[in-house]
Order: sequence, then structure tokens, then C-alpha cells
Amino acid sequence: MGLLGREIRRTVVDNYELLLICLIAIAAVGGYLTYTGHVAPGTDTTTRQVSSWQSSGSFSHNATVRNGTSAFPEGEVLEDQPVYLRTVAPVLDGAFTYTYSASNESDLTASADVFVQYRSVESTQNGELVYWEVKRPLTQGTVQSLAAGERLTVPFSLNVSRAAETVRRIDSEHGQTSGRLEMAVVSQVALSGTRNGQSVDTTRTYRLPIIPRQSSYRVENAGPVPNSGDRTVEAQVEKAYGPIWTLGGPVLLLGSFSGAAAIVYGRTTDYLTLTDAERRWLAYKSAREEFDDWITVGRADPVDDDVWTTSVDSLVGLVDVAIDTEERIIESDSDSELIVYTGDRLFRYAPPPEPGTDSTVGNSDAETPD
Repeated sequence: MGLLGREIRRTVVDNYELLLICLIAIAAVGGYLTYTGHVAPGTDTTTRQVSSWQSSGSFSHNATVRNGTSAFPEGEVLEDQPVYLRTVAPVLDGAFTYTYSASNESDLTASADVFVQYRSVESTQNGELVYWEVKRPLTQGTVQSLAAGERLTVPFSLNVSRAAETVRRIDSEHGQTSGRLEMAVVSQVALSGTRNGQSVDTTRTYRLPIIPRQSSYRVENAGPVPNSGDRTVEAQVEKAYGPIWTLGGPVLLLGSFSGAAAIVYGRTTDYLTLTDAERRWLAYKSAREEFDDWITVGRADPVDDDVWTTSVDSLVGLVDVAIDTEERIIESDSDSELIVYTGDRLFRYAPPPEPGTDSTVGNSDAETPD
């Protein structure tokens, strides 16, 4: 068996208990992953949408030129303008449109009233302070059965010049309040029936503000006003795990059990046990690598008989001699014997033979041929 195999065996033997504990812990993790991934994955609570709806209310408007000018010929229809001239086109015509969509079968009855709203309002830290409010009908009682995708359209017409006079007159009746005078076309839509199989009974309000000025009036149309809703239910679904979980669990479980069984078998059958010769060889190789900077490979020539020769028991001891004498260690290129020569003394160390080979290099008991 090579050096790597002996190193692995020594590591396993020296750390047997720790390795066994680690493998058991890995097996426990693998068992948990395997159990949850294949036997009892458990459940998750998920929210599932079963129905949804969307609705939209919007205003469109136009004004017909009643008093023609050089720029606006009489009879011309001005559509969806942000500003209209009061003397040129004093009457604002328009329509309110409501529609909705639903994911499931629906049947609603929609009732729409359109009126002009006059009021005096002051903004405060707590919101709006309404001094007075008056409503005058423009279109009443438009009722229609409305399926999903159908439209309810309600026309209206408002003489803005007269409405501006009306809001000022009403405010005068209340002593000319300090509030801001406002007027708006308002549509109230009452809905009843079923939507996505659910009972509906609600009212929605949509506003089209109109701001009168001395010679014009501005229509602040914000565009379609959407609303939406949905219905969800909670459901228990089986947990899903990825391939790392479902495949990694069994691999960890089987791999760790196999590893634990292998080291237990090796320990009980002495397969992993190192012989004394193997331990000496590993100790030498470890020291040889550690002190490589102190060693030079070369040819060791015979010395005179008057040179005192001493054998050292270990390479570590020979390194100590080299340090004390400030000499290098010479490794013989022929028999791997290591020596330190100080001039009158020779210190030598014969490395142990590698187990499993026929070499007797460094063995002081080796026989030489006649």
C-alpha cells in the first residue's frame, strides 16, 4: 500500500470516533431529507383565486358652438376639451358610461342617476368642511340589466353659464361663505344582483368637476375610474421539493451509512490498523517533508578512521544537531542515509525501510556480501 493509503488509514484510525459521529450526523440529515422528500412531504397552505371582477366608470363630454366666431364656426362640436369658452359654447353635453367584467357568470341590474352638485367647501387639517351642498337632477332613473361586458350609458346636458350663476346665487343665500365654490356632474350607480355567483348590493359615485371662470370653464376629467375585487380560498397542497432535496437525501443517507460501515469493519478486522514499521515510516516521511529546507542531496564520501561517528535515533534529532552546529544535513544519493559532518564528528541517521518492499536501506542489521 502506498504512502497515500497509509496516510488515509492513519487519519481514519486517529480520528475514528470523530469520523463516526460526523457520518452518523450526515446520515441523520440524509434520513430527514429522504423522509420529508419521499415518505411524508407535509403540506403548505396556499391561497387560490376562484373569481375576479373589474369595473370602470367614465365621463365623455363635448360642447357645440352656439355663438360662432372667427376661430369657432357655429355648429362645430368641440369634444373632450380641457377648457371651453362660456360665450362660445355655454352648454356642456356628455355621457356617463359604466361597464364591468367578471370571470364567472354574472347578472347585475344597474340604476344610474346623473345630477349637478353645487357646494361651498373649505379645506381643513381634518379634511373638507362643507358649508352647504345642493343637488339638481340632470338624468334620472336609468335602469338596465347588465351582463358582464355590457355598458350602461347615461347622457346629460348642463348649461355651465347658468350653473355658474346658480352656485353664486345659492352662496349668496347663505351669506357668501368663505368656502370655495364648486360644481360637478355626479353619477350615482346602484348595483344589485349577482356577480361571480355572489350577491351584490352597492352604490358607486363618480364625479366630473367643472371649474367656472370669468370667460371660460375647465372640465377636470380624470379618465376612467377603475374598481376591482376577487374571491380567494385557502387550500392545503403537498409540499414540493427540488432535485437537490429529493436526490441528495438518499445519497447522503446511503453514502454516510456505507462510510460508517466501512470504517467500523476496517477497525474491527484490523484492516485499518498500522504496523509499527508503517508508523515509523510515516513519522520519517512527515519529518522529511517538514525539514526539507535543511537537507541537501549529495554524495557521502568515506571519512577517516579518527572521525568520531554517532548514530542518531530520529531525523528530528539530526536536525537539532544541524541547528546546533550550523551545518547542513546531507542525504546520500545512494542509500538515502542522512549525515551531519562537523569536521571531527559525523552524525548519521538511517531512515527506516518502506514497509512492503525488499529494501534494507538504513537497516544496521543488513548483511553485506562477502
